[in-house]
Amino acid sequence: MPEPIPARLSDEGRTATWNPALTRAAHVVLEVTLADGRREERRSMNSGRARVREGERIGAVRPLG
Repeated sequence: MPEPIPARLSDEGRTATWNPALTRAAHVVLEVTLADGRREERRSMNSGRARVREGERIGAVRPLG
């Protein structure tokens, strides 16, 4: 699995920002911890910003592929 992209997470972890030029990937994978403690991966555009729902937390941002 690719190394995480350096990302700035908000205090509560709901928002992540990163420099999209750090990878050529069109999409990234967000490692998200759900409100019930389960973990899942979500695909997102490499736009430099992502947000998750209330109670969820972003752990890392990785380039896809």
